[in-house]
Amino acid sequence: MRFSQLFARLRRSRGWSREILLTGITLALGFGLMPVLIFYAGSLLLGRYEGASVPHMYQSLYRGLQTGSAASWIVLLGPYGLYLLFKAMRLWWRAGARPA
Repeated sequence: MRFSQLFARLRRSRGWSREILLTGITLALGFGLMPVLIFYAGSLLLGRYEGASVPHMYQSLYRGLQTGSAASWIVLLGPYGLYLLFKAMRLWWRAGARPA
């Protein structure tokens, strides 16, 4: 499925189906894209170290999930947490805009 089709489906959906779709997108970003972004940001800012690679990053992250590492869970659930934070701030903003 292409991104344009995904966003078109997102605009048409309402309620729970929209929440499930957005949750799936954010979890896919956390599991698929965040380790790559962290690896390249670290490489650019701090330089590469011996034995560093993207597959090694995925291995260490998923090994951390098995052992219950809080850092691994934060990396993978970070995009979903940001989505929830944005949603809460939007609801708070709308509640403050209502006349008393």
